[in-house]
Order: sequence, then structure tokens, then C-alpha cells
Amino acid sequence: MKTLHKRRFKLPFIGTEQFRKLAQIGVSYRQGFFYISNLNNVEKIVDSLSEILKEEIRFTQTCNICDIEFLCSECKYYKSCPSKNLPFYCICKTCSQQKNLYEQYVQRNIQRMKTRK
Repeated sequence: MKTLHKRRFKLPFIGTEQFRKLAQIGVSYRQGFFYISNLNNVEKIVDSLSEILKEEIRFTQTCNICDIEFLCSECKYYKSCPSKNLPFYCICKTCSQQKNLYEQYVQRNIQRMKTRK
């Protein structure tokens, strides 16, 4: 199983057709690296990347509070999580133990909304 970071990963040489297919489903390319630019087709992205790499892939999660990357397998909710190993935001073990977690979560989402405008 190969672990990828949603913000920056390399692929072996792919032809024009596969490059176009990736672009259509939400994978972009910049400065020598691929990254996920649109999560609307995440299942197709996972399937396509697995096919290109010829092995099962998983993505690291990005902590919604502190922005570190971590593996789902480190989480106590791993077995019951519906989005494990997909390139989404989650909350790392360290941040999940903070007392004002909900307030921090809300503040980070407000910040993200402002930067997307």
C-alpha cells in the first residue's frame, strides 16, 4: 500500500490521455508535483491513482487545527470512520485532547472560508 499526501505527490510518467483524465476528475499538476484540487470525485481519484501506481493507495489526513499530516491508522476512530484514508481534513490525536477543541475547529474553518474568497 502506498501513502500519498493530497497536497503534493509524484507519479511515474503518464501519457496525455491519463493526464487529461486526472485533470477532469480533480487532480492538478504544478511545479513537478500532482495535487488534489477538487474532492468531488475522490473515489475516482483513488481508483485512477491506484491503477497508475499498480497498488492500493491511501492518503494522509490533514489536521483541521494544526495542519500536520497524519495517517488514519493513528486515530482511535479508525475502524468506524467512513472517510478513512481519503484526502480530507480530520483532527490529530494531539489536537483532539485540547480543552477548547470546538472553538479552535470553528475558528480554523472561518479562516479557511476567508482565504477561499
